[in-house]
Amino acid sequence: MQRPQVTLDSRQDDLLVLLRKKGLSIKRLDEGKKGELRAFLDYLHNHRGMSLTDVAKLIGNKTSGYTSWLCAQLGVQTRPFEEARLKGIHEKRRKYERRPFDGTDEDKAYLLGLRHGDLSVSTPWKSVVRVSTSTTHPAMADLFRSLFEPYGHVYQHPRYKKDTQAYEWNLSTIVDESFNFLLREREDVWKWVASRESTTLAYLAGILDAEGSIGIYSNGRGTALQLLVYNTHLRLLEFIKASLSILGYNPVGPYLDKKSGTSTSKYRIERRKDYWKLALARFEQVQDLLHRLPIRHAEKIRRKEIALAIKSGERWEEVGPRIHKLRDQIRTERDKFVIHAEEHYNEHHPARLVRTVGRPS
Repeated sequence: MQRPQVTLDSRQDDLLVLLRKKGLSIKRLDEGKKGELRAFLDYLHNHRGMSLTDVAKLIGNKTSGYTSWLCAQLGVQTRPFEEARLKGIHEKRRKYERRPFDGTDEDKAYLLGLRHGDLSVSTPWKSVVRVSTSTTHPAMADLFRSLFEPYGHVYQHPRYKKDTQAYEWNLSTIVDESFNFLLREREDVWKWVASRESTTLAYLAGILDAEGSIGIYSNGRGTALQLLVYNTHLRLLEFIKASLSILGYNPVGPYLDKKSGTSTSKYRIERRKDYWKLALARFEQVQDLLHRLPIRHAEKIRRKEIALAIKSGERWEEVGPRIHKLRDQIRTERDKFVIHAEEHYNEHHPARLVRTVGRPS
């Protein structure tokens, strides 16, 4: 095991030798030696900023669980896991340069729409912003990277969700304070978003890429189009409806789609909030709006292209095969992405011996 490179004086080196002693009993040490070990571990972990894992590597043939136990025995205050992890990212700032946001107002409005629909945003420490999302779709991962890699390093890690017993990918980045606009409350930015048609359309594109869908389906023998947006935030849908109305469209809703307290059909997870739905369903209006929306999500761009190629009154038997083919392609891409997450996760978590659900279908 390669040990972290740390320069120690002779006294500290002696303490390290003690910690490496097989069968070491903390309880049997005299108070003076306990005090020295306590000060040494506090120095490494809280002053040098070493993680418990790195301290374990320094000791040799130990785990972070051992060093956590050791600190508890000696009364050394340890940092919470997330704080320690983010601090580690912070310390690598020279390796991954953070550049200020330099996009247009439309880029900013699009990011706000995506944030209000899907992204998690926080401030882990002063002067930076952390942005993250989880997904099973490679197109969403590609979109996240394309948006944030120009400004900071994007981390991608597999994740296992115990409630659904399924795998997905978590993506995150640490960007500088010029992204603080993502932290503002929805209501605080809506006036600015609505001030220009171009920012309104960019914001709606972000919402559609995050929480919307382009519906193409059979309507008798013909083909129908819909733009749908789902969310638990009723005021958000009301703002979207007002924006669409100002742009000249006639959306319907929002109306209650799934009630709080009901359960999801696949995983039987109880919904904690009401789930609302807003729709634009007039064929010509859907196509007109799609022409204007600068969507960036690759899957939705492919659906947009099909939707715009359909003629009013075109028979479903002509359109259906294209839609089924696209659905199969997207499902295959998603399943491969999820399987890759599962394989990568289990490589680093060998304690998970058996999958409890089948592979994606």
